Amino acid sequence: MRIMCFGDSNTWGYRPDNGLRYDSDERFTGILKQKLPDDEIIEEGLNGRTFVLHDPYCDYASGEAALPYLLKSHMPLDLIVIMLGTNDLKHQFQLSAEAISRGAKVLIRMIKNPYLNEKYPVPKILLVSPIHLHEEIGELEGSWFDYGKEEYEKSTQLAKYLKDIADAYDCDFMDASKFAKASSIDGMHMEKEDHAKLAQAIVDKINEIRDR
Repeated sequence: MRIMCFGDSNTWGYRPDNGLRYDSDERFTGILKQKLPDDEIIEEGLNGRTFVLHDPYCDYASGEAALPYLLKSHMPLDLIVIMLGTNDLKHQFQLSAEAISRGAKVLIRMIKNPYLNEKYPVPKILLVSPIHLHEEIGELEGSWFDYGKEEYEKSTQLAKYLKDIADAYDCDFMDASKFAKASSIDGMHMEKEDHAKLAQAIVDKINEIRDR
């Protein structure tokens, strides 16, 4: 299968200790390549990416703006793994978890548009609810200023609403927070061990989808 991983800095492989990128064999997308050698894994992670929101401090970050180009450039695609929502939690946006989840609808509808490319089947979608923010984000030494207690609480609510959307649009779903957690360094990004845990969970889910 040709599988595109579409996400934010945790998909890109952002290191919480220094802001650099994990090596290919350390970030979860690279581990997918190792564990699924017969599949083609396309990494499309971008720091700051949101579902649909336009961030004035990160004007390239809207997933809605980027996705049409990526769907066209990478087709044919068999499966798209979407893991977004963390950047939508930023205090500046003042959105509820339910409102954030509506952004997933926009991307799903785009992917499921049968007229996007009539020569290829519509890709399957695995919607992944992101890991929770660290409970103490805002107090940690490396915390991002955009997040605090309120944003942590919202991060724990995302999975419920995203699962409802996945079910409504006949997409597969998994909750990354059941397998991985945010680092206690910056409260937002995964450490290497959690990339490995999340990678294995996604591999298991991909194989489940494949075997249907």
